[in-house]
Amino acid sequence: MSEDALARAIALVRLRAEAALLARLNAGSGFGDPRAPSQIHLRDPAASARLGRAAARPSETHKRQAAEVAAAIAAATADGDAGSSRLALAAARLGLSEAEDALVRLAVAYAIDADTRELVHALGGRRRPALYADVAGEIQPALAPPSAIAAVTHARGALREGAWIEVDDDAAPAGAAALAVSRRLVDWVLGDDRLPAPLDDLAVLGLADPVWLSPAVLAEVDQVVGRLAAGAAGGTGDEVAVLVQGARGAGRRAVAAALAERLGKPVLVAELAELLAADAKPRGALVRMFLAEARLRDAVPYVGGVEALAGERDLERGAIAALRRGPSLLVLGGSGRGVASLPLGRPFHVVRIPRVDLDERERAWHASLAAVGATLSDGATGELAGRYVIGPGAIAEVTREAARFAAARGGLVDRDTLEDAVTRRLSIRLGAFGSVLTRKARFEEMVLPDEVLEALRDMIAMVGQRAQILERWGYQRHLGISRGVSALFSGEPGTGKTMAASVVASELGLELIRIDLSQVVSKWVGETEKNLGKIFDEAQDAAAMLLFDEADALFGKRTEVKSAQDRYANLEVNYILQRMETFDGVSVLTTNFESSIDQALQRRLNFRIRFPEPEVDERAELWRKLLPPETALVDAPFERLAERFEMTGGYIKNAIVRAAVIAAREGRAMTVDDLWSGAHNEYAEMGKVLSTLTRT
Repeated sequence: MSEDALARAIALVRLRAEAALLARLNAGSGFGDPRAPSQIHLRDPAASARLGRAAARPSETHKRQAAEVAAAIAAATADGDAGSSRLALAAARLGLSEAEDALVRLAVAYAIDADTRELVHALGGRRRPALYADVAGEIQPALAPPSAIAAVTHARGALREGAWIEVDDDAAPAGAAALAVSRRLVDWVLGDDRLPAPLDDLAVLGLADPVWLSPAVLAEVDQVVGRLAAGAAGGTGDEVAVLVQGARGAGRRAVAAALAERLGKPVLVAELAELLAADAKPRGALVRMFLAEARLRDAVPYVGGVEALAGERDLERGAIAALRRGPSLLVLGGSGRGVASLPLGRPFHVVRIPRVDLDERERAWHASLAAVGATLSDGATGELAGRYVIGPGAIAEVTREAARFAAARGGLVDRDTLEDAVTRRLSIRLGAFGSVLTRKARFEEMVLPDEVLEALRDMIAMVGQRAQILERWGYQRHLGISRGVSALFSGEPGTGKTMAASVVASELGLELIRIDLSQVVSKWVGETEKNLGKIFDEAQDAAAMLLFDEADALFGKRTEVKSAQDRYANLEVNYILQRMETFDGVSVLTTNFESSIDQALQRRLNFRIRFPEPEVDERAELWRKLLPPETALVDAPFERLAERFEMTGGYIKNAIVRAAVIAAREGRAMTVDDLWSGAHNEYAEMGKVLSTLTRT
């Protein structure tokens, strides 16, 4: 597409504007006193003649010039641009009618050609300088009928639906509104292929790097392409949606890119939640803008995360309406929950991305590493594939991020760099529902009976070796066992339940998310289940570890239904039981009252670990390990403290802090007496009051 073709198209518009002005001059407009009735320019020849009889009104003063312009227009029209200019390409891609194409050409010429603007302003009369609809009708023959102007400026027309033109029709009568072409269309016509703001921050044209997809998924993509081709050949291929279902990180964008590649088109990618969040206008204007850009660039639009649409708010209803009126081929991506019920009014073709098994994850790691020019040993990639149950899309994203970090540091992509990138990606979007526990304990810091430590090691081994146990040994297929690993830690307060959960997370290299039950539980019916669903969905997609502290508040026993409250409380527990069975991640529940946890939930748990109160020697070890080395109290009577105060680890920690407060208040280093005082104060607050402070 050459600049000469665009120049010829604009020259033709300029000639038409000149012809319109010459027609006015030849009709006598523009001479003498402009206040005289004869100087009013009327398009009806009979009325114009009647008003001009009483005054000297010269006519046909520019007959020769008009003939020259008419000949030039005829020659330019005969040549045409034959689709070689971006103006012609825009008309074809946007599906514009002859009248819409004429308006776009005029508006673009007005925007970029100074002479066209001068002529248009002369035709506009005493109004403020602008391109008016009635003037456009004089210049472009296709816009001469009033019905044509009404059609091309309609709010549901192709030009206004895609925001390609702006119509100031509030301050002017119908047919005389001011018109303006969008800057993004002008830029594209002039050869600028960058996405306009704010889409340049929200959408991506094409994918940066290839993503490995399994042969089964690519076969489904080929089947969809075949069905689309058959529908187009049979005349039934208009307005089709392709639904790509899969977990986050499964490669949904890559499937859309593969589909577009097979159709010989680029792919334009955006997430619906981001478009809606950035939309300052009502009813999904940014979604319409995104889809219009896809039309202009002849790209396949991919809109991810469409399950977020509930169809209740005006913004969401507007987004659904925009998708319904989108391009003939629309690719949607989501987890598969609630997407099929979107009222788009068009048939769906579905491409499902199953969770990849261990061998497929290994191939995805090899392919992604090769794409960034890195290699690892087969053992290292196998360990990554077994440890992190993430999809090909997530693997490609992690590998690219690791490559960027390695390049910035001047190093190579190794296993540590990849694991750091995985950890960064595993942060999940739970908002107020949970918080990341950054302090991770280690096994050597814990003081627990051997049987408890052995159970924790078994739990870690089950998570680390579940690929071997479930996939290679066939337990998942044969027994229908979920990939998820769940545990109940029960015991008195301060016995180390939360600390043990952090040890498990530390050993597995997972982020530990503590769920805030006060934010999860809602008095409104259905809200608790909705919040829990978000927690489990995000945690599963991010492969994070969940910690439900004081779980008996949420996972309590079901009761006999005697009231509506009982019924809805039981519904919450039933929902939790279902989600726990299908959850593929790691979850830990802690409680001080094991008997209050529903029996059906306990049966579904892989581990039920009881944390006993520490014995004397364990309490002495806790005093020794919890006291910071900086205090230098290595000779403190830890055994006597342990014998005198029957406290769990949590209370011992509090007692040590109380001792530090006493010493800091008096402005000196901590002493053994401070330890006794801190222990006594903490013991008293536990309700186990001593008559006197004794040190024996």
